[in-house]
Amino acid sequence: MKKSIIVGASFLLLSVGSMAFAETRYISDKIYVPLRVGDSTKHRIIHRGLPSGEKLELLETNEDSGYSRVKTDRGVEGWLPSHYLVENPVARTLLNAAKQQVTELSNSNKELREQLKSTTQTSTQTSNIVSELEQENTALNEELGEVKRISANAIKLDEDNRRLLESNQMLASEVDVLKTDNARLRENKENEFFLNGAFAVLIGVMITLIIPKMMPKRRSDWS
Repeated sequence: MKKSIIVGASFLLLSVGSMAFAETRYISDKIYVPLRVGDSTKHRIIHRGLPSGEKLELLETNEDSGYSRVKTDRGVEGWLPSHYLVENPVARTLLNAAKQQVTELSNSNKELREQLKSTTQTSTQTSNIVSELEQENTALNEELGEVKRISANAIKLDEDNRRLLESNQMLASEVDVLKTDNARLRENKENEFFLNGAFAVLIGVMITLIIPKMMPKRRSDWS
């Protein structure tokens, strides 16, 4: 009884060990079809084997022998059994095409993600730029208001200055008129002084000439 238990336990351990080291495998569906110079197995093989999924150009088919003459992409012509030829690509070819398409889509998806990331960063940068521009616009509006206020004051100052210039010109004209009148008066005064002096000299001359004649002559004691 104990011996049976030990044998059973050993078998169980071996089974578990074999299960632990077991790996999954599949039978390959890839086959190779020989290409011959003629339409029978008696003809010489010119190509050891075309893999399944190979793309071929069908040139002719012999229904009696069950062979077809084909041409590879490399230009090799030969005969092979017609039952190996199908109109649609085999599953392996479709799978490879699907894998390639998946790879292309994955790469495209990666590029789109990078573009989206770049677009998001660009959008963030654009938002920051817009915010900065809005702040600059606000500052410029404030400066514009200040410039308008200063301009209004400058216009008022310009008008006041123009009025002052006009008043100054009027005063300058009046000063010129006063200077002219003063010069005229000075000239008239000088002429009056000159006439008075001349008149005084004339009176003196007249007195000098007339008075002696009016005075009686004295008689001399010797006469």
